[in-house]
Amino acid sequence: MLTRSTRAFRKHLTRLPEAGGETSGVTEAPGAGSPEPALRMAVVGDSVAAGVGAPVLREALPGELAAALTAITGRAVSWRVSARSGATLCSLRKHLLSGLTDPMTRWTPDLVVVMAGTNDAMRLRSPWALRREAQRLVRDIRLRLGPDVPVVFAGLPDLRDVDVLPRSVRGPLRLYVTLLDRQLRVVARRGRRVHHLHSGGMPEFPGPWMSSDRFHPSAQGYRAWARVLAGRLSTLTDPPAPPAPPTDGAGPIRIRACAAGGGRAASPWRP
Repeated sequence: MLTRSTRAFRKHLTRLPEAGGETSGVTEAPGAGSPEPALRMAVVGDSVAAGVGAPVLREALPGELAAALTAITGRAVSWRVSARSGATLCSLRKHLLSGLTDPMTRWTPDLVVVMAGTNDAMRLRSPWALRREAQRLVRDIRLRLGPDVPVVFAGLPDLRDVDVLPRSVRGPLRLYVTLLDRQLRVVARRGRRVHHLHSGGMPEFPGPWMSSDRFHPSAQGYRAWARVLAGRLSTLTDPPAPPAPPTDGAGPIRIRACAAGGGRAASPWRP
């Protein structure tokens, strides 16, 4: 039943065009400008990364995410998009990664944001297969950019407010998407410099958050969503704080593990 319903939904979903405008841009740092160079951010993914529902990419998720990051960090952001409506993790890996860089200007990203997985969910991809494709995607990004560029998976969106979905499958599909999103978390937890950002949903209060297809965000929805993601993403752009020096000159303090019932010492707690 879920398979038939999702196929019928994809068949009857209103097809909106991808956002127009330039596929790259640079935000302006406030004031006299930041002494730091612009943060170079590449966004790759599906119809959400391609800005379906917004008129131009600057008013879709890539441009709004860059603007929100600048507002939070005070740092200019140079952004670039490689996206296609309908892309899955597999097709993204095979056909869109060449857009991560610009050989003409030698532009390479400091950060890669992946917006994909919803189409895998609508095709009922198994959790194991989705995790495998996410791992392959990270591997291929590393082959192109090196091991040190952070890769950030934006979490799959909550489908509770997507009223265009058939009511009979909305609940089961939401649980299924949650299961797939958990696989992206696993990939992030096990990968080096791989991260997962909880996506959240549209604001709780009424507003024009959805586009005319009632499935993709509108320009206002992208702006609201980008501000939520930027608040979480901005912590990755901060330089790591130097370790605090010991205050007594005797080196770091060692804390003994608590003994369990007077016997052998228990393992220390690990975050």
